[in-house]
Amino acid sequence: MKKTKKIAVAAILAAFGVAILYLGALIEVLDLSVALLASFLILFCMVELGSSVSLSVYLVTALLSLLLLPNKSPALLYAAIFGYMPITKYLFEKTYRWLSWLLKLLLFNVSAVLTGYFGWKMLGFTMENRFGVDPVFVAIFYLVLANAVFIVCDILYSRLVALYLKKYRNTIRK
Repeated sequence: MKKTKKIAVAAILAAFGVAILYLGALIEVLDLSVALLASFLILFCMVELGSSVSLSVYLVTALLSLLLLPNKSPALLYAAIFGYMPITKYLFEKTYRWLSWLLKLLLFNVSAVLTGYFGWKMLGFTMENRFGVDPVFVAIFYLVLANAVFIVCDILYSRLVALYLKKYRNTIRK
């Protein structure tokens, strides 16, 4: 693929990612879903354009969404947790299988804890609940649930890449 075509596809993917995240900013219930959906664009970019272009698409999408979105929650989830997952998945899976899972889970947990802490201290997120449960238990429950979502997403990424390469790549290239 020529450089101009790569740049054009990367710009289109970045713009589409910002548009998807903007939808999540408008409908606040979808913030986690749209952050994950926007990361699928990075996955497609990794397969077709490589890691350097994917990293630039991730950075442009994250920066523009953090600057432009009225509700920063989807942008924060994308920038801090889900946006770079396809890139790190590709890089970590070059090692042994158990080591790649360990590295991916470690990176995810560190970024999730830092994002939660940043959101609590800087953005005013709270762990208050109506049930009277201790906020520490709520945070631990969220982290365990987030790890389950991460594992499912990682498996989904692998299956989507296999499906794309097997069925749709040749059709899209024509």
